[in-house]
Amino acid sequence: MKLATFRIDTPVGPIDRFGTVFADTAIGAARTGEGWVLDANAAFAALSAATGKPSPTLRADAFLPSDLQALAQLYGPSLDPVVEVEAFAAANWGAIIGGDLRGPRGERLAHRLSDVKLRPPIKVPVLRDFAAFEDHLLATFGKMGLKLPTEWYERPFAFKGNSTSLVGHDEDVQWPSYTQKLDFELEIAAVVGRAARNVDADEAGAHILGFTLLNDFSARDTQRGEMANNTGPYKGKDFAWGLGPWIVTPDELPDVLNTPMRVLVNGEVWAQSTPGEMQWSFEEMISYTSQDETLNVGDVLGSGTVNHGCGFELDKWIKAGDVVELEASGLGVLRNRILPPRPEKVNWRAARKAA
Repeated sequence: MKLATFRIDTPVGPIDRFGTVFADTAIGAARTGEGWVLDANAAFAALSAATGKPSPTLRADAFLPSDLQALAQLYGPSLDPVVEVEAFAAANWGAIIGGDLRGPRGERLAHRLSDVKLRPPIKVPVLRDFAAFEDHLLATFGKMGLKLPTEWYERPFAFKGNSTSLVGHDEDVQWPSYTQKLDFELEIAAVVGRAARNVDADEAGAHILGFTLLNDFSARDTQRGEMANNTGPYKGKDFAWGLGPWIVTPDELPDVLNTPMRVLVNGEVWAQSTPGEMQWSFEEMISYTSQDETLNVGDVLGSGTVNHGCGFELDKWIKAGDVVELEASGLGVLRNRILPPRPEKVNWRAARKAA
């Protein structure tokens, strides 16, 4: 399944809903908007009404919430009622997309992807970005005059990002006013679908809801100073994180490490890669992090940049106005346009009294 959060306009303003994507290909659907997203909550209400259940809307809100994080908290990665709803939709697809079959309050059950705005696919309590690809790290650390520490080979390392800075597919990213070197980073991320605490690595896969694309936008000149001070990324990262376009369940992406991936800037291919061998698997990342700490539903674990997956490594730099697309077979496309920086500067230094 492809699990999406989408925004629709209503008489009381825009609202976000959870749904599953019906499309021929993930890449084609994300790039052109061809395909449909099924409103899972509304479809469950329609199914309940069709089978004579009382209070179908109330029943849907209780058993299949319109928020993906709440739904996963109820069912974990299995998402049992979504499977039932998809079967109902498949059996009645013509009536659903034709508008003849609607929810008990007259609501549409499916929307064209081109008619909705995709949002970051799930509410993310904590975003952790790991660094699993040795070749990428050796190249970028060397360019920053740093050495890859021997500890990297001993255990997974991650830094935490600002999960309130997430942007979804086709959302704009504003160039931070404090950088001259803005970069993209091509990553795959795993999304936690069941809370994990003190979980062994061979059990950790059962906690993965699915996978999505992550663009770890980076202000490289700012990041260089932060890394030199051993504080880890801060303002160099937290202005924006791209996530989306949706979450693909593990059954649809069985071979994560051999997924063909590309970066396109204004339609031109800048990078092609497959993740390849990871120093630490997602299962190991989950297990290591879960030691005496709880990973919660919706937590995101980034893979780190795949080899040759950023402009810094390629010595190619994006500029304001560019459209950056991360693409992966089976996952789709995560597309963002880079807006110019704000003209106003923030006077962050406090005024000093004269001596």
